[in-house]
Amino acid sequence: MDKEIVSILQILLNSTLITTKGLQEETNSTKRQITYRLNKINDMFKVKKVPLITSGANKDIIIQKETKDVIKEILKNNYSKNTYYFNKAERLLYMYLMLFINIEDISINHFIDSLKVSRSTVILDFKEFIPDLEKKGIEVKNNRTNGYYLVGSEMEIRRILIKNILETLSNEEGSRVLDIFIKEYKLDSYGKAKDIISKLVRKHEITFVEDRLVEFIYIFIFLKARMLSKKKITSENIDIPNILAIASMKEYRFAEELLEVYNSKDKIRSHDIMYISAWILGISVGNFEEDTMDRGVISEIVNKMMTKFEYLSGVYYISKEKIFKQLYSHFRPAYYRMLFKLPIYNPLCEKIKEEYRLVYRIVSNAMKEFCGLFGEEIQEEELAYLTMHFAAIFSNGKKFDVLRKRTALIVCSNGVGSSAILYAELTNLFPELHFLSPLESSKLKDFDEHVDIVFTTNYKAEGLEIDVPVIKVSPVMTQKEKYKITREVYIQLGDIFLRQPKIDEVMHIIKKYAKVTSESLLSNELLSYFTQIENFTSKGDEGLMLSDLINETLVKLKVPAKNWEDAIRQSASVLVENGKATEEYVDAMVNTAKESGAYIVITKHVALPHARPEAGTKEIAIGIATLENPIEFGHADNDPVKYIFCLSAVDNNSHLHAMSELVELFEMEEFFKTLDDAKDPKEIIDFIKSHEA
Repeated sequence: MDKEIVSILQILLNSTLITTKGLQEETNSTKRQITYRLNKINDMFKVKKVPLITSGANKDIIIQKETKDVIKEILKNNYSKNTYYFNKAERLLYMYLMLFINIEDISINHFIDSLKVSRSTVILDFKEFIPDLEKKGIEVKNNRTNGYYLVGSEMEIRRILIKNILETLSNEEGSRVLDIFIKEYKLDSYGKAKDIISKLVRKHEITFVEDRLVEFIYIFIFLKARMLSKKKITSENIDIPNILAIASMKEYRFAEELLEVYNSKDKIRSHDIMYISAWILGISVGNFEEDTMDRGVISEIVNKMMTKFEYLSGVYYISKEKIFKQLYSHFRPAYYRMLFKLPIYNPLCEKIKEEYRLVYRIVSNAMKEFCGLFGEEIQEEELAYLTMHFAAIFSNGKKFDVLRKRTALIVCSNGVGSSAILYAELTNLFPELHFLSPLESSKLKDFDEHVDIVFTTNYKAEGLEIDVPVIKVSPVMTQKEKYKITREVYIQLGDIFLRQPKIDEVMHIIKKYAKVTSESLLSNELLSYFTQIENFTSKGDEGLMLSDLINETLVKLKVPAKNWEDAIRQSASVLVENGKATEEYVDAMVNTAKESGAYIVITKHVALPHARPEAGTKEIAIGIATLENPIEFGHADNDPVKYIFCLSAVDNNSHLHAMSELVELFEMEEFFKTLDDAKDPKEIIDFIKSHEA
């Protein structure tokens, strides 16, 4: 069975409905190719006597449960190395694994035999394989004694392995190539390793995100094979930080006992035990209730992070303690990943940056002051994960007064951030459903409540043997995905909303009678309208721009303030004079600054005071003031303050786009030069308008 047919089968497995056009887009194939492959697939279905796939350009292809069961069976039977052919990415990974485990002398013939491809294919793969490694400082050398082997920083060699495994496992059926390799080279079996590790996890009460545990098991199998290799490693540079506190942590004892079970502890060097411990810390879930040696340090960073985000975004947390604990659970492992330079793969990174770009922009700026802790800029993947946690704050569920008759369950194995944002998005999308708290798939075996529908991020989730509709979802959804899922749900539940219009049909009608200047923008607007999405992520309604919140009457230049309180009161007076806020709101600003200390000084020379809306906000606005003389606000790094931006916010959402624009302006030297040189407020307003997207 060719990989194109396998690809279509996987798409069909993960969908309740799709169109031929949708299959063409997802597989980058022609209509003719799709029709041919669907005919081949239907031939297999005929033998199994299950409903066939009936298709048409814009006609919904509805995949029945019996058909999905057969698809699972077909894909499972396409598993062995004798029947499975590696694609190029899998071949390159397989080659790297052969070199990484370092347990035999490898010749070109070893690659040919293992990959079941021609010599010319191996040589062509090498031409792509070697330059990519060289960019990371790793060489592939070859001599008659040792054959092919890796030379370079041992830390970087391991990083590449881990990154490759994380990327591989993020794909559907990604573990297949790893399982085939483990079997061929007689490494520790995944099943045995899972049993051993799971027992130790329970013993030491370490909490893993479900997907991270799977990743750790595979990584451990390959790392241990290399650590125990009898072959000499030519060049080694282990730059692991020496964190003495780790040796006293349960994660270190976990690593020691894990190696003892395999009779490997005495054969593996102490820095390798530290490396495994750091990796366990980097993928486990932090628990604030647990009295660990690092709790004070992590808590201080999380509190500073929350405060920084609060002032940059102009939001106020409804449940500060709950958000703190959620962020702590994520940031503790992130702290060790960044400290030990461990790689992370976030398959949702680009999607998060696009769908939640306003929040991402503010999170990126808020995290800049912490880069010094880790000696480098924080990876985009880490920032994207943090964005998911903060974005969940804004996705408040819609109120729905009618009696909820159906119950839904979310099964998510991607971690608390993904679960939180997915819960918020789905409750917004389906207010008529009653959603239970999200569950990891491993907990399903103990779950006995009645549900009418299940949303899951992973169709392979262990224990998903449940006789109700199962809808595959992404932890972060685009408008198109939300629309598709809405149709799937209403088809499965037989709701009257089944009459919901099809976007393609509506677009076709519009184009018959009107000239469309941008099909993509119109399509996106219709998607948003038909799904009735009312949160800040909607592309068609990103909220007010910065220029909507300011005007010349809200700008004061060269304010002669006596101290920081006087500076805030004089700067904020424009809000009162223009009917945007009350005097009580200005008092609340000052009191908030007293309570929070110098946190309102958000970056060099910039203060951003604000208060809760209920303190006296009338309208959304931002006042801008430059000070005649710089004023000390008490911030060790960012004093003295020269510029004050007073925010009057009416809620947590409507000003977010404007604040993200303001954060970008804070990165521009010419903005501050304009503030310094301006003789008239209009110059500042004109600058802002000229730099709006």
